[in-house]
Amino acid sequence: MLSNRSPEKGQVLVLLVLAFVALLGFAALAIDGGMVYADRRRAQNGADASSLAGGGATALHLENNFVNYGNFTCTNNGSPEYGEILTAQAVARSAAISRAADNDFTIDEDISDFNGVATNCGITDTGSWLDKYIDITATITSTTPTNFAHLIYGGPLRNRATAVTRVRPRAPLAFGNAIVALNPDDCQGQQNGATFHGGPIVTVTGGGIFTNGCLRGVGGPTVDVTGGSTISYVVEIQGNSGFTPPPQQVPDPIPASAFDVPLPACSDPVAHNVDASDLLNTAQPLHGLYCVTGDLRLNSHDALIGDGVTIYMIDGLIRDNGGARVQLTAPANSPNPAPAIPGLLIYLPPTNTSDVDINGNSLNNFTGTILAPGSTIYVTGTAGVSALHSQIIGWDVEVGGDGTLNVLFDDREQYSDPAYLELFK
Repeated sequence: MLSNRSPEKGQVLVLLVLAFVALLGFAALAIDGGMVYADRRRAQNGADASSLAGGGATALHLENNFVNYGNFTCTNNGSPEYGEILTAQAVARSAAISRAADNDFTIDEDISDFNGVATNCGITDTGSWLDKYIDITATITSTTPTNFAHLIYGGPLRNRATAVTRVRPRAPLAFGNAIVALNPDDCQGQQNGATFHGGPIVTVTGGGIFTNGCLRGVGGPTVDVTGGSTISYVVEIQGNSGFTPPPQQVPDPIPASAFDVPLPACSDPVAHNVDASDLLNTAQPLHGLYCVTGDLRLNSHDALIGDGVTIYMIDGLIRDNGGARVQLTAPANSPNPAPAIPGLLIYLPPTNTSDVDINGNSLNNFTGTILAPGSTIYVTGTAGVSALHSQIIGWDVEVGGDGTLNVLFDDREQYSDPAYLELFK
């Protein structure tokens, strides 16, 4: 009897071919895919290193040529700072290209779809402050040679890696505002935020007024901010009259990073560790870093004189009961005053929530930043004219009295963070 079944010869060969293609695909994925991943990691490392090298060169140039937050500009206004910013960008591109070459990548200033380095000067209005920066973008593209993938894919296997380093110039704390209240709460009683009360005439020059929460005017104070700076609040205002220019509500509070200061090195051999009760008996003028424990109370006929001094109140308050003679100046940047901190006059760490009383009168002089992020700072202007060459930053700030108080903010006299960079993207 004859069979009617068709012949099946050759079917195994078809299956073998299909299996071979599948195995080839898996081999390509395993071997060539691993090579592509390794090349991508290498290209990304190269782009990161190139961009960071450009950022480091930019930051150093800005520091060495005194370009800071106040004079930083992206506009060709003929200022020497604009020329330095152009030079900083050129230095950045050169450093980025050189670092890429060290890692066996060739890039140039003609940034294209594949390789290159570019810089951008930016000033972004956040609505609450101006963010000023230079971006250095490095792009590296690598082509991976294949062992198997070219048999099933005709195009090149490419990896494109991009890195952006953002450099910000040296900047004073709190974006250059002269009087800052960090408390984010709304107006409750007369306790929160920035309060101006009584009949003082307050003039702020060189910086603005900023409160993360409440702004309050009580009893008809006159508060003038000059020079184009602003009066800003985030949450609420009470008593709008008496403020010039008119206060503006802004969306974002000042972040903690904008008033972060390293703790002083009280363990340094040349630091002075004293009890507050002994500070007034210390030989004056004070000079250097003084790490103080306990309450510092200044009474009539007391004198506290210091030149190039940082007073670090570890756990106590400062209270001027009136009549004392206080003349204090923070350290300059040069020569290096370490362990004292340049521009930082009085510092209460966030853990110290004790009060700070500043009595402004014709006998007193304060030059430098007064930073007490966990405390209430009371500033009183007595009869006559008094001036504070200071930046005042507290949890709450109350300004009152019956005299004329001038707050003169010059960022060269205050603490400032050096230019810094971050791998932005």
